[in-house]
Amino acid sequence: MTAIDGLFNSFLNFDRVVEFPQLKDSVYVDHAGTTLYSKTQIEAHHKELLSNLYGNPHSRSQSSRLTTDAIDQIRYSVLQLFNTTSEDYTVIFTSGCTGALKLVAESFDFYTENSYHSTKERSGIEKCDKEKVDVVVDDDPGNHEFKVKSGCFAYLLDNHTSVQGMREIVNAEDNLCVEETTDENFKIHQVKKGKSKEGNSLFVYPAQSNYCGRKYPMKWIDKIHQGQMPFQRLFPWKWFVVLDAASYVSTSHLDLSLNKPDFVTLSFYKMFGFPTGIGALLVKNESAEVLKKAYFGGGTVGVSSPTECTHINCSSLSERFEDGTVPFLDIIALRHGLDSLKNLGGGMKSISRHTFIVAQYFHHYLQGLHHGNGQQVADIYCHGDFSDPSTQGPIMNFNLKRSDGSYIGFAEVDKMAQLFNIHLRTGCFCNIGACQKYLRLTSEQIKDNFEAGHVCGDDKDLINGKPTGSVRISFGYMSTIEDAQHCLKFICDCFMENKNKTTFAQDVHSKQFKSAVDLTLDSVITEEQPDVSMDSKCSDWLSSGMKSVISNEKQDIEQCDQTFCSNKASDQKTECHWTKDLQLVLQACSPANHIVTNICLYPVKSCGSFEVRDWEICETGLKFDREWMIVSESGVTISQKREPKLCLIKPQIDLVRKCLVLRYPDMCSVTVPLDSSDQGQGLQSILPCVGKVCGDRVTGVDCGDTVGQWISDVLDKPRCRLIQQDKTRSRKCKLDKTSNDTENVSKLSLANESQYLLICRQSVEDLQQRIQQKGEYPHFELENLLNRFRGNIIIGGGLSFEEDSWATVYIGNSKFLSQGGCSRCQMVCLDQDTTERSKEPLKTLAAWRGKKIPFGIHLKHDDSAVGKRIHVGDTLSFK
Repeated sequence: MTAIDGLFNSFLNFDRVVEFPQLKDSVYVDHAGTTLYSKTQIEAHHKELLSNLYGNPHSRSQSSRLTTDAIDQIRYSVLQLFNTTSEDYTVIFTSGCTGALKLVAESFDFYTENSYHSTKERSGIEKCDKEKVDVVVDDDPGNHEFKVKSGCFAYLLDNHTSVQGMREIVNAEDNLCVEETTDENFKIHQVKKGKSKEGNSLFVYPAQSNYCGRKYPMKWIDKIHQGQMPFQRLFPWKWFVVLDAASYVSTSHLDLSLNKPDFVTLSFYKMFGFPTGIGALLVKNESAEVLKKAYFGGGTVGVSSPTECTHINCSSLSERFEDGTVPFLDIIALRHGLDSLKNLGGGMKSISRHTFIVAQYFHHYLQGLHHGNGQQVADIYCHGDFSDPSTQGPIMNFNLKRSDGSYIGFAEVDKMAQLFNIHLRTGCFCNIGACQKYLRLTSEQIKDNFEAGHVCGDDKDLINGKPTGSVRISFGYMSTIEDAQHCLKFICDCFMENKNKTTFAQDVHSKQFKSAVDLTLDSVITEEQPDVSMDSKCSDWLSSGMKSVISNEKQDIEQCDQTFCSNKASDQKTECHWTKDLQLVLQACSPANHIVTNICLYPVKSCGSFEVRDWEICETGLKFDREWMIVSESGVTISQKREPKLCLIKPQIDLVRKCLVLRYPDMCSVTVPLDSSDQGQGLQSILPCVGKVCGDRVTGVDCGDTVGQWISDVLDKPRCRLIQQDKTRSRKCKLDKTSNDTENVSKLSLANESQYLLICRQSVEDLQQRIQQKGEYPHFELENLLNRFRGNIIIGGGLSFEEDSWATVYIGNSKFLSQGGCSRCQMVCLDQDTTERSKEPLKTLAAWRGKKIPFGIHLKHDDSAVGKRIHVGDTLSFK
């Protein structure tokens, strides 16, 4: 990278592959959530821990004093980063920015200076609250705290949820939500109206919006102190300022010698990725007296009496507010993170310039994207025109739209981004105020959305056609123009309906690129980036490491042992006979004749299928379907999304020997009893295990060391385990409409959502034709495509996608109820025979089927079906 006029970051001369190996072939653009840690940073911390003996700082040993000295040096370095000293500010370590905000909310004294307490009282023996206050307010019978309310608590609408939460515990008489309408103009929302008693008041605002990157004026700090903001007119008292700097300091230089808020809150992982769970509250020493701490923990008091309500606080402000033993090893790790900002990023000013250029590049090109009919591709949520790094950070927020002007839900965008290995963020980003402002949602609409089932963090992205959230892309010091281009090409490839080619690297001298910063982009693109097309067929935009090819040569199917299929003689056939029988069944299918052509179960969750001719129905679906799962050494369920090789593990149920057989290419098979309790008998202990499936906590039994080691060898991951679901417990299906009738809620094994997934061959054929018409995969095999959807019941005949409208399904003499379409994700892009990934079929499905990308339907059986069997060749009818 080359520096032009000091605008581009000339210090980014590290090898990103070496310093950030965790990126591999990924495009990471969620730096506003957390940025990435470098290899040098982690290795330096590791080396320090192995080279030094650090003890608890509350002790007096040599190792403890070493810890205390190291922490003091970190405090000094943090203050130095923000261009201030311990004479002006004190660093109080917290669990993060949220912890710092909570500390201020709990401690801020909204009384005036002469209400009570002299300075002498505060530095001397502290007594119980009932001896400190003149008036007792008991507005909550269950609350026995003694308190007097006065002053005003105000916060900006565009604030993190953690700031909103402060209003629930602050001891203010009035609560205001301040909405900026235009520069220097505000709309006041009276959240809580009191009697406007004189007292200290507090205003909280972000230095940078974590939603859209808008940088709010630092001059507000002085204006608040001087009482010059419009909303202060009704509260002409002494005001203090909390600057939420968590988003800002991740890529911008905060100079506390020029701007002096009373309190600054931040999280270090947003700056350099590691360690997490550590932040800081910077307190201006002149304002420290307004913090009144009630609770005291270990290390925060000089003396306390257990038999009297008295104690003496530590004289040091940081010691007074850091309850218990601080996370000293994490604090020590901060030094290496701070070093990485300087040594790798070139310092915060350099990082700010670099990240702004990358984000501006993305903004300008996204703004210029249009569908073939002229409809803009994206609604961009931005305060200005993204031309000034002093008012805009490297965060882009937007929603995508179709050519007819309708919105594309953020959940659909997220699914496709995962397919392209792009890591972004969607939703409201714990900033419902900004979401409400930019999406133009009223408070009533937010409540209505909640009543419609939408909560923070879910995938209900559109309600009545209107977005409930958006898409956010953000950049860090290790981001490149290529990252921005990958994101743009992804948007064009998946969502832009325009056959005309557009080239990213052209027109850099157009009116969109007139500023000096933009001229820098010209140099960067000319030297480093080839011409890349933005048309709908730009299939080669990915780097070679991210490409994958669909294999059209299906592997030979391994012949099953006769005993693996069933006890019936009709099932004891060679594969040749099986294939001939399938052909006969397919010949009998017609538009008016629906027939079951395949029955598949997946004994081990996320592993290969086990195909049978007929099978028994149990309470949770097909017997033994998804009864086992594989977990990592940390107990996390492993799926094909993270470990593609799982699809090559072929489970088989041997009903004669009563065992599960696992096979993998070029390895000996391994067997496990169908009932894990059978492996007790003094040979192995039965270990109860707890895991998670689709948010549900599940319990199971560990199947032992032998199979665990076999799986570890297959996946090349240490200490994997095979867990069988506890037969005495089952999960409840969340798709059931009868939420109030718990007796009729269907029971689940370890399947994600339902007891069965039904796939229609006609629908798969329709999809196959659409993929082939695009020309990118002209020989996409039907059976290969069918296997990717991992259905339990496959039917032939009928019309494509008529299953979407079915309510009740009859197969043989068993009754099933439809539970709606199955929303698809990147799993369908994994070739179940080769483990190779491709962009299809999800890319075509998303463009064709739209919202939630449905394919196939969920079924649950009627209670009368339990104990019956379904067979290949059974006819299907529906209502």
